[in-house]
Amino acid sequence: MTVTAVSPEIKAPNQQASPRQYLRYLIFMLCVSFYLLPLMRVLRQGTDEGLLIDGAVRVFRGQVFPRDFFEVVGPGTFYWLAIFFKLFGVTFLATRICLFVSSLGTALLLYFLTRRVCRTYQSLPSVLVLGTYFGALWPTISHHVDSNFFALLTVACMVLWQDRRKNSLLIVGGVLAGATTCFLQPKGLLLLVALLLWLWIQRQRRYASISALYPVMGGYCSVIGIVMAYFWSQGALWDLIYLNFLWPFQHYGAVNVVPYARGIVFTYWNCWATARGALHWPTAMAAVLIIPFLFVAALPALLLLLGVRHKWNTVSPEIALYSLCGAALWLSEVHRKDIFHLVFGSPLLIILCIHLLVERREKIADFTLQILAISAACLAGFNFFLVLTAHPVITRVGSVAVFKTDPVLALLEKKVLPGEEIFVYPYAPMYYFLSATTNPTRYSLLMYNYNTATEFRETVKLLERHQVRYVVWDTGYYASTLKTFFPSAKPPRPDELIMEPYLESHYSLVKAEGDIRVMERKNRAPVD
Repeated sequence: MTVTAVSPEIKAPNQQASPRQYLRYLIFMLCVSFYLLPLMRVLRQGTDEGLLIDGAVRVFRGQVFPRDFFEVVGPGTFYWLAIFFKLFGVTFLATRICLFVSSLGTALLLYFLTRRVCRTYQSLPSVLVLGTYFGALWPTISHHVDSNFFALLTVACMVLWQDRRKNSLLIVGGVLAGATTCFLQPKGLLLLVALLLWLWIQRQRRYASISALYPVMGGYCSVIGIVMAYFWSQGALWDLIYLNFLWPFQHYGAVNVVPYARGIVFTYWNCWATARGALHWPTAMAAVLIIPFLFVAALPALLLLLGVRHKWNTVSPEIALYSLCGAALWLSEVHRKDIFHLVFGSPLLIILCIHLLVERREKIADFTLQILAISAACLAGFNFFLVLTAHPVITRVGSVAVFKTDPVLALLEKKVLPGEEIFVYPYAPMYYFLSATTNPTRYSLLMYNYNTATEFRETVKLLERHQVRYVVWDTGYYASTLKTFFPSAKPPRPDELIMEPYLESHYSLVKAEGDIRVMERKNRAPVD
């Protein structure tokens, strides 16, 4: 890579930003807000949002993760969202304010970081990221969204330090990297390694001293130390270490092995290309909309191809920072290599690729950028108009916009009182939040070959002890959902079943909606 021309913000880093530059950011923020607000009203069913919201509600009510509930994600999103519940109440609106803050912040940070290295197409990375974000993991509460927000804040701090050389920015950068670790452990740890390596390279180039490493490490270790001290004081430190580090090595990989970029075809292309109407139009539209996802999937190869003739020792400090931190984000998400995780690992790599294409100043590069810009704008526009078709539904936590009415939720609201205990099996924790009910067990997901037999028996004992009246049972989970989202997972053998025989013997059917059964307990005994 070569040292290339940069924006006016680079040429005079110590100069105060002009009113015109502030106006650009204000206009960009207003445009992004206009785009985001309709998306924030939508509830995407069948996602992991439910487990994160339910965990945050538990924290709000005084429970401690992971002592009181079992999830194999970092504690960050639970406590981050619980802050918004404290401020705005346990409502759907509070979750969307939280999501809006992280999504708008991500877009602004991408715009700021892109303006540092790109002369043109400065909005393109933000449009690409927001367009491809839309899917199974957004617009939803997600530790991927939150960790990217804090990771990009970390990189922005280091960029500002490059200009101002204030140790306070290094400390804040370390603190933010520590916060990123709380949301997604591999991302925060790899980000720290990338920052330290970048500072060491800057020292080799005599752009920084070795002492710059210490504030970053100090800020990072202070956050990790405070978090560990808190969980130790709550008697949950060993549980935290087990669930966030030891358990994933033993269980996570067994059900999350997927082909590279899985989901491009069956989640996006098949949906668009088989839309009803004139066949040539959906196919043509799908061919345009799929380009950003193909671009994300091809990013590693594209970057190698574009950067192969350039020398690492001549790159600008910003490009070196983006390269190292971009690789850290990408590596942190490829534990599951589907297209959704690749999208969340690619924000900085997208900026790098746009930068390299802009600086090539060749017709083929300019043509590629134009195609990317058109397809990204079409994708973002398609998502925007798609969410406008969602219709509002009133729930106990406020109005939500859905694409399809859920009769199960309506039945729960009719039969179950707010605060009453229900159990959802094997996985649909959003019902707890929307119906304002309580999960008496520690598990929002209970799946064979993922959870242990001991954890299944523990759950059965709790259901029996609490005499839980209603159970929502997705009987088609292992036949359909498991095969779709966990293709490498093996369904249980008949002799391994624990929960199914218990539910069939202790509960009777109230109503069935497709594969989902609402069950009521037989001969319910008084609770002690």
